[in-house]
Amino acid sequence: MSFGITRECDLECPHCYSDSGERDADELSTEEARQVITEVADLGAKIIILDGGEPTLRDDLVDLVAHANDVGVKPVMGSNGMSLSEELVSRLISAGCRGIAISLDGADSRTHDAFRGLEGAWERTIQGAKNCAKLGMPFQIAPLMYRDNWTQLEGIVKKAKNLGANAVEVFDYVPAGRGRGRNEYELGTDQRKTIIDQIIRWQSEGDVTYRVIALPQYWVQVEREVPEDEVLEKFTRSCCAAGIRYITILPNGDVIPCMVLQVKLGNVREDSLKDIWYDSPVLETLRNRDLLKGRCGRCKYRIPCAGARCKAYESTGDMMAEDPTCWFSEDVISED
Repeated sequence: MSFGITRECDLECPHCYSDSGERDADELSTEEARQVITEVADLGAKIIILDGGEPTLRDDLVDLVAHANDVGVKPVMGSNGMSLSEELVSRLISAGCRGIAISLDGADSRTHDAFRGLEGAWERTIQGAKNCAKLGMPFQIAPLMYRDNWTQLEGIVKKAKNLGANAVEVFDYVPAGRGRGRNEYELGTDQRKTIIDQIIRWQSEGDVTYRVIALPQYWVQVEREVPEDEVLEKFTRSCCAAGIRYITILPNGDVIPCMVLQVKLGNVREDSLKDIWYDSPVLETLRNRDLLKGRCGRCKYRIPCAGARCKAYESTGDMMAEDPTCWFSEDVISED
């Protein structure tokens, strides 16, 4: 589960799914957040991702990490990296944090800083990654790919390896949250296909782990192109897991299937997380792949892929509509 513990953030990224910046007046208190984490553990979740906004700006972050560890759910974190001082990283390690995903949206400072809206952000993020490496905190680099930076992916991957990252998690731009309506950032079909081909080739080399978010077609390509024994040995599935093996809790307690599939399921102040997970009619619909429409409904890969439900929803208002960004031909989706 992903738990956005605050909307407060020190950057102004145009794509931000949570439209972060100012802290919510109705942000969950420390005790409420601890209770949510306990409910996450009671549901049997193995991992909780403490996210934001920027989670390092919340004063009780270390306490929440320690509580997650105490109740038996593995705490990890997503961060822009700018506040990851040696002192904070050391405290997070002591509290039981098992890893940090650090956002890096360019192979150079100019690209990253321009997109993140703050000059000097690149240097602070790189230093945060270096502090993690120095103290032994596992971390991954998490670039968002959009129209102006996608050609820098190879450079970002090289930087991640040089910094000592153990994984690279690539996000495709989804026009949700603050990015809603800003379609000028979206990649084209050929660009998405090129990225997937690159990642499959790099993963076959096996030096770091790659995951791909909001591009479930990646896994279809893996199943079609990579020998099964190599898939089992080297490749990691990553999406679309929305509402099936993953949900998101927002800073005010609202629950949604995924950070970029923003359909409200309930609120933890009013309903137990267990009731939301098991009884939500929205999740019941989302979990039924037979209800997928259009090309996704006809596709032989609808179980492992299902298309990006977030893109279907943002494009049509129907989370079960076909993924408008899928490029597979009718021959592929119906092949024996």
